[in-house]
Amino acid sequence: MDKNEKTGIKKFLDDWEMYIACVAFAVMCLAIIVNVIARFIFGKSFAWAEEVSYLGFSWSVFLGICTLYKNQAMISIDVIVDRLPKGGKRIIHVINFVVLLVVNAIFTYYAGILTIEAWIRPTAALRIPYTFMDFPAFLAFFVMTLYTIRFLYWSITGKEFAEAKLEDRA
Repeated sequence: MDKNEKTGIKKFLDDWEMYIACVAFAVMCLAIIVNVIARFIFGKSFAWAEEVSYLGFSWSVFLGICTLYKNQAMISIDVIVDRLPKGGKRIIHVINFVVLLVVNAIFTYYAGILTIEAWIRPTAALRIPYTFMDFPAFLAFFVMTLYTIRFLYWSITGKEFAEAKLEDRA
């Protein structure tokens, strides 16, 4: 086994966003399938299945975005930046991550407010607080803020960090 190969808990902790997003996506798909079958067999659908699919969608989308962001796999247009000398790229990356830090911090703040205020509003079928629907946005923006701090530090110190290959980007 390779010394640098991650296994078990270490692998899960390094990729926890992806695993939770995958489970949430599977839950969403299962709820939709159950609802489609119920509609076909019984002629009506389950109200709870729609809310469960919304929950799965919210968790899978926001934590999926965290996974893409962490791996620098978001679509970007780097034509001009790629042609700059190393120092110019570094300056652009620092500016980029400062802007992203501010934006992610602002989104974290507003998503936090939304999540807290949603506690008193229950969903129609499951009667759970909308906080559970809104929390993934807060969590994602908070985690992306932390990743942005890491990327900004790496950019300032000149550390090279890997970006996803073009064909692996979302």
